[in-house]
Amino acid sequence: MPSENVATTEPDRRTRKRAARRDVLLDLAAGVVERDGVDGLTMAALAEVADYAPASLYTYFSSRSALLAALQQRALATLACVARDHVTAWDDAVASRRPATPDRVAALARLWAFSDLFLTAPDRHPREFRLQQLLLVTPGAVETLDAASVVPSAMVVLDVPRQLLERAAACGALEPGAPATDPVGQPLEPTLVRTFAWVVALNGALMVDGLSTGLPSTGRALGAELTAALLRGWGALPDELAAGRELADVLATLPVPDPSGPNPVPSQEASLR
Repeated sequence: MPSENVATTEPDRRTRKRAARRDVLLDLAAGVVERDGVDGLTMAALAEVADYAPASLYTYFSSRSALLAALQQRALATLACVARDHVTAWDDAVASRRPATPDRVAALARLWAFSDLFLTAPDRHPREFRLQQLLLVTPGAVETLDAASVVPSAMVVLDVPRQLLERAAACGALEPGAPATDPVGQPLEPTLVRTFAWVVALNGALMVDGLSTGLPSTGRALGAELTAALLRGWGALPDELAAGRELADVLATLPVPDPSGPNPVPSQEASLR
């Protein structure tokens, strides 16, 4: 008679193996997007690179739209983890400085540091970041219900800059946000509106790097200008903003472990079965 341990361990082992196979499929799908764009990722294309029966893919992803949503969710989870780890490192570094850094300067330094982190994401985490950009400019790639499943993951990422903005307003580094409403008249948290405005601005700045005509600047430089303009517009004092910029340059040198690590495209020999 098999022991209870064997009975309970076997489903766990199967669950882990299935999760590992799903991760390999997502790695391969991300590689297809990098090579052929969002439009090039079909269930048939994934089946080909994975050497997998097309029908079997539907046991992992119910549709192409669900596959794209899963890619988004995983990419957003990585970016959120990166952002949280950096904020923790910044907080520790600021707390250990002697003499102590004024709260308002420290709050602005964290905002500058987040801007730097966002603007270097295409280089540090190219797969995750570019995937988000590609899906933003490919309307209809993800169906409404699948897109809705991605929203919680996106909000987790956005909560990092939202909290930084909230901390800055709480200590007086920024003025409180003005009351705001959504398109149907429901009240919105002012800090969340600022978060959307900031992140959209930074993302738009980075997109100019892909313009065929080119500009006499870079997305990173434009993004830094936008951050400075927004923070000044939200009430940051010039001298404190400059001091925060100097501290952010120090924070940028901190060693922060990369939770995602290298993310190579697995070979067809990877264990999928």
